Amino acid sequence: MASESTAADGSNTAAINSPKNVPNFSHVPWPVRPRDGINYDFVATLYLIGSTLALSFYLLETKILAPLLVENDVDATTATDESDSTIGTEENGEEGNAWKEFASGMQGMYFIFAPFVPCLLWSLLVRYFWLKETKKISLDKKDN
Repeated sequence: MASESTAADGSNTAAINSPKNVPNFSHVPWPVRPRDGINYDFVATLYLIGSTLALSFYLLETKILAPLLVENDVDATTATDESDSTIGTEENGEEGNAWKEFASGMQGMYFIFAPFVPCLLWSLLVRYFWLKETKKISLDKKDN
């Protein structure tokens, strides 16, 4: 922080001497302080895509694949109860087993993308401060 200096009266002269076209984020708390040179619209968009994937996989598992998963659990218990049962005796047995295998493979897939949700909230908060400061700078440029 060699660029910052303190005047004799204790005031910070870096804010006075800094150019007006450079954003000053010193008033923003450090966990959500935007950094220069980062486009937070892009960051928030990528986190939104990841959060959408998490939500999509969660809804896929709970709403669409849930009947196959329940059926799979029921089939497993009946197969152990009946010693002479054969797998795939129904008309579309192989296709049905493939969908059940797909459903069991998709279980918990949304956990991979779950960290994107809090990151999205964080990036939206940082983006808010970033837009607020850049808007103030653009208004100052218009006034001059």
